[in-house]
Amino acid sequence: MRFQIVIAALVASASALPLAARSIFDKTSTISSTKHINAPVADVVAALHDFERMIKLNPLVTKAEQDPNDPNTFSVTDSVPLFLGISIPTTYTAKFQALPDGMNTDNAVAAGVSLHNEWRAVANASGGTDLTETDTLTANILLSGIITSELTKSHDQLVDTLAQQLEAAAAGSA
Repeated sequence: MRFQIVIAALVASASALPLAARSIFDKTSTISSTKHINAPVADVVAALHDFERMIKLNPLVTKAEQDPNDPNTFSVTDSVPLFLGISIPTTYTAKFQALPDGMNTDNAVAAGVSLHNEWRAVANASGGTDLTETDTLTANILLSGIITSELTKSHDQLVDTLAQQLEAAAAGSA
């Protein structure tokens, strides 16, 4: 069933209008999560500014190539699971922007999917860092649920791995 929904959405999106004039079949969703990391804010921000590292922490990513003309832009290939262990590759462009308290990413994906990520690191009362990710996803309504599910799972794993690495480094330097 999931495969059939993806195919139907891709067909519907093939005739969708350009990104400037979104299709009436598009849905915009906001997904937000916060993770406490027992590491200094400066270390978390430094990790967020290491764009290649952040890309490789995503468990869906199979390939990433930096644009030779723009070090903040990458061509990224994900292996997106459909059902019964079957996955499809999807390649998209990710443009990163380093900010004093984190980073933003804009992703242009096939089938009219667009994704804006905001990552912010803020010191908390316990001396660690609260890392908040807010994603704004616009996609065909048939694809929206599947993309939201995969995005949430993969980014939860990404943040957990990042937290483990940063906390191990902070413990080692203490």
